[in-house]
Amino acid sequence: MKRAILIVGAGASVEYEAPSTAKITAEIERQVMPDGWMKSSGGDQAFQVIKQQLEGYLNEPRDVNFEHIYHCAHELFNSFPASSRAMNEYRPLLTPFLEQKTPLSQTALRALCGKIVDVIYKTYSVACGANPLGLGPLATFISGLQREFVTRIYTTNYDDFILQAAPDLYTGFPSPPSSGPKRFGPKEFWSRDNDHAVFHLHGSVHLGFPHPLPADSEIGDLYWFDDRAEAIKHARFDGSDVSRMDGTTFMRTSVITGLDKLSRLQQRPMAHYYAALARDLMHADVIYVIGSGLTDLHVNTWLREARAARPAAPIIFVDYWQEPFLQTTAFDYGSKEIHLFHDLRVHIKGPFGGTRIGDGWTIASDLSSAIWDRGFQRFLAAPAELEELLARLK
Repeated sequence: MKRAILIVGAGASVEYEAPSTAKITAEIERQVMPDGWMKSSGGDQAFQVIKQQLEGYLNEPRDVNFEHIYHCAHELFNSFPASSRAMNEYRPLLTPFLEQKTPLSQTALRALCGKIVDVIYKTYSVACGANPLGLGPLATFISGLQREFVTRIYTTNYDDFILQAAPDLYTGFPSPPSSGPKRFGPKEFWSRDNDHAVFHLHGSVHLGFPHPLPADSEIGDLYWFDDRAEAIKHARFDGSDVSRMDGTTFMRTSVITGLDKLSRLQQRPMAHYYAALARDLMHADVIYVIGSGLTDLHVNTWLREARAARPAAPIIFVDYWQEPFLQTTAFDYGSKEIHLFHDLRVHIKGPFGGTRIGDGWTIASDLSSAIWDRGFQRFLAAPAELEELLARLK
């Protein structure tokens, strides 16, 4: 069978009322500032200092979001001098070139990072059980793909809406229901590369660090919990960090956030997901990118490689713009549109033109790409228009 590869981003989940970037940022602040442990550790001060510095530095104060704050807190934690007895590989190499300019302690920064991840995990977990929309249209879309393609879905979202809609999708973990933690099996994962699947590239509300440790497990191993309520109990890890090559470390978390996600993908099972993403994209017969702001440059890398291949798989980009895409981008465009044009080679703009089809589609003149600009739910509600588009694409 041919292969359909889907890259799913936050824009798809927002319509199911998963929190937007602005909402989760506000929720983190709401929970950080009055928290007793944050106050005693200095995490509340760390949040305020970092936020205020970024508000004065970025173009607009409202541009500051939780990933910026987490990234700064995490990297500031790594800027402190190492112990005098630390071996060279545990000495952050930039420390002698940096001057500490904040009153923040490592304790405060580490506490803040932990709290941010806790709030993200729990907020998205709650959202998974409070979806006001039916998942029937999503289930129909996925099952339709499965009839024609080996369907491989890579989501950067933490929620499980896709799995709720299509519970038979392979996740990289054993399929039979279990009340306990499920262990990732690398050999099985690579033997099932033709299974319909969904992989949570940046973590999931079903992942956690079980305690006590199951037999034969290693400290820091992530396991899958079928029950989200049970997963929350195991979401946090307070043990050792993971080393990076510059002498710094990154903190182990069940969901990956911040601006250095690629480093955090070098752990099981994310390392396998990322490797499989590259393979699947290079063997794709059609690629869907849904609700992505194209800010995850490590994902763009393999989208770019897939689109540079000859022949290139056709790519379908589903998102929302207030006006039709050609009208919106006639005289103005942002970071997403730049990545769309250059990395994904979706040449729909300016002299490259594009043809409007139906209510929401614009197809490129080379017939290798198309954009739906009316949002994910309206895309799911218009299967006939999708069929017409697919008939026109190469």
